[in-house]
Amino acid sequence: MNDNVLKLAFQGKWDTLLPILRENPRLVNISSEPKGYTPLHQAAWHGANLSVIGELLSLGADRGVVTQSKRQTAYDIAVEKHKRPELDYLLFPQKMTIAQLLRKVVATERQLFTAYDGNQILVDKMIAALGIEQCPDDLNELDNRLSHLFFALTGKAISTADTIHFDVAEHFTFTVEAEFFRLIFFPLVHQVAAKKISFPEREWAVVSDLFEPAPTGWGSRGSLFLWLEMRRALCQVSIPEDEDELENIISGAFQALTRKSLIHRVGDDEFFVKRFSRGGGSSGYVSSLYWLNKFIPQLQQRLTWLQAVWAISPRNP
Repeated sequence: MNDNVLKLAFQGKWDTLLPILRENPRLVNISSEPKGYTPLHQAAWHGANLSVIGELLSLGADRGVVTQSKRQTAYDIAVEKHKRPELDYLLFPQKMTIAQLLRKVVATERQLFTAYDGNQILVDKMIAALGIEQCPDDLNELDNRLSHLFFALTGKAISTADTIHFDVAEHFTFTVEAEFFRLIFFPLVHQVAAKKISFPEREWAVVSDLFEPAPTGWGSRGSLFLWLEMRRALCQVSIPEDEDELENIISGAFQALTRKSLIHRVGDDEFFVKRFSRGGGSSGYVSSLYWLNKFIPQLQQRLTWLQAVWAISPRNP
């Protein structure tokens, strides 16, 4: 069956191949010998349509796998052979962030938490603290990072037997249990990381997932540093249902981070933000017009592509 899957992918016969992969999703990442092409590499080479790419991703195709011959990802092949922005976005081999791992566990293991659960409040703080930090390849390092973060946020070692109490308001005292994180939650995060999921899922995707990869050009002072700040600021904001709602979210974040509205007067669409000034003649300047005309439509496009992938089929566990 492996040879048949690889042959059908090489030939681009998706109508025949995809039903086989639906029945045998474990085969979605098999690679050819000696070149090392997976079905996703072949889909990129053929410039397959969005439904094919989307289904391969929903079945668990790994965007980070490289070929043996040229050490190329599916993204590299798509960039080399096609000018397809939807392929560039969907195939970009972005690693999972640690915050994404935590969000996935929360979304899929809701029974872990009770009402007004202090453990879940601490998880929320961890997600905010981690922002867009990528998951390390060494899972032992991941475990160490989580343990150190627990200590940083609670002042207690993960090995403590004490129940940790904290107040958020008068008459609202919450508890955190190190044993829960040590024996239950962190091992689940470790298990998710070991599966090497490489594509955002509807249940835990957030707006910052739309910001990677970053644009290749910044036009008239679009501001790289505003893009990075906005990506971090929106790392806990759920993906909206439609493009207009996304525009409202981006517009609100733009104003919060720059103190300027995207609704500008003629001739007043460029302004200076001191903390973005990192050297260079136009460094520190932001163009609201560029965000309106370039970045927001680009993010809205990415939203539609994500939704198209999610609509194809649920990801297999």
